[in-house]
Amino acid sequence: MWTMVKLAACAAALTASVLTTSAQTGTVPVATGQGSAPVPSLPTGSEPAVDVQPGERAADAPQRVSQTAVPATIAFIHNKHLWILDASKADAVPVQVTTQGEAEIAGWSADGKWLLYLLYEKEARSSSSPAYLWAVKADGTGAFQVDERPVLEHPKWSPVSRTFAYLVAASGADEDRKKLLVVAEMAGEKAGVVSTQTMELADFAWMPDGKRLLVSVPVASDRPMTLRLIDLAGNQLAVYPLTEQSNVDEDIYPLEATGLKVAPDGKRVAYYVWMNAASLSNDGVPIQILDLTRSGSKPVDIGSGLAYPQWLAWSPDSSLLAFIDGEDRMATHNKRVMIADANGRVIPAGQPDKVDAQPTWTAASPYTLYFTRGVETYFEDDPENPKVPGQRIWRRSADGSQQAVTQGTDKTADIFPTLSPDGNALLFVRLDAAEHGSLYLKTGSEREVELLRHVTGSVGFYGNHLPAWISVFWKEQKPH
Repeated sequence: MWTMVKLAACAAALTASVLTTSAQTGTVPVATGQGSAPVPSLPTGSEPAVDVQPGERAADAPQRVSQTAVPATIAFIHNKHLWILDASKADAVPVQVTTQGEAEIAGWSADGKWLLYLLYEKEARSSSSPAYLWAVKADGTGAFQVDERPVLEHPKWSPVSRTFAYLVAASGADEDRKKLLVVAEMAGEKAGVVSTQTMELADFAWMPDGKRLLVSVPVASDRPMTLRLIDLAGNQLAVYPLTEQSNVDEDIYPLEATGLKVAPDGKRVAYYVWMNAASLSNDGVPIQILDLTRSGSKPVDIGSGLAYPQWLAWSPDSSLLAFIDGEDRMATHNKRVMIADANGRVIPAGQPDKVDAQPTWTAASPYTLYFTRGVETYFEDDPENPKVPGQRIWRRSADGSQQAVTQGTDKTADIFPTLSPDGNALLFVRLDAAEHGSLYLKTGSEREVELLRHVTGSVGFYGNHLPAWISVFWKEQKPH
């Protein structure tokens, strides 16, 4: 059973540690002085929750509402800044990590000791605002910049260790299409480089053993769209052509596999087929599954949808893939949850006139699927109200029965379902406006409890609420 826990007071805050370039130690280069990219300065993470930014009312700062102890460390965004709450301590308050720029959560290490995040100088994902990779300890201290160079897309943690990988632009005039894949690991108070490879790639994913990477290579005149399996040194272990030949002479053609989601057993991968026309792809692309265990296996089409890796979710036993099917770039309309088995047979699980998103599975068997569901609506730029009013967290049991798990009014909407390993506790954000809400806790049949007030974030691209506003590391990792 999921249990409430209280832990002893946290250890004294450690001082921040900033990496410096070192050819001898192989540490990742960071901004160290003149000529380096200007990066917003960060506090050590020991600032109290009452630290209020200019123009912000004290009443609007993040507030711990319930003293219920939850065995989880919660990273969240408030007014574009990163905060961390150790919810396992009933008297703990949110700790502010960033005070400048705009932060974006990347995720927790496998042991929950470190959090990676991106820091933008200006508006996140703006073409004029590069993203820099930072790391911070779980208690909010020791924040440091991992790499002085802007990073491309989100870094990704190994599923089994403190190793992570990320992309930066390759240097040189002839490297326009190539990227530098950096593999690094946390060692003490800093990150050290494990390997770097310059290659032409669109996306990558960790294999479950944490020793290999699956890399997506875009189509070119001399090769088809391809997946490649490599070790951490860059050695090629296997090649998986996704099309029979190159088709770059056509007006519209499949360009690359993106949003790779490898099954927990490493035998299959799900992904989106991004086309060479971005506007077309933004309205939906094919979703495919590939068997990685059979040489020459062909991709299986299972549907089409918006290319969000967060909308692909394998069950822990790798037998089922939950995905969101439906075209049109609006995340608030014509999106239905579907379930595909390992062979690609699809089971529709949506409901008429409803819109679904954010699928996630329980870690314990029998595996239950959780997702968001509300009455579909056309996307409108209304900051005062949630994009899908009345949206709730739903559950689909192993027998196919479905029911709403959370309850609320049509003035609110529930997003970001996050389950404890045993499935008995559910954390979620309840919106009371388009970009504002509170973090709630629900355990079993007990009433919903407001845990944290004033969590904020972006509605994202046409209401997809990405990037996520929260990231939860459960301290009790094994399902009961």
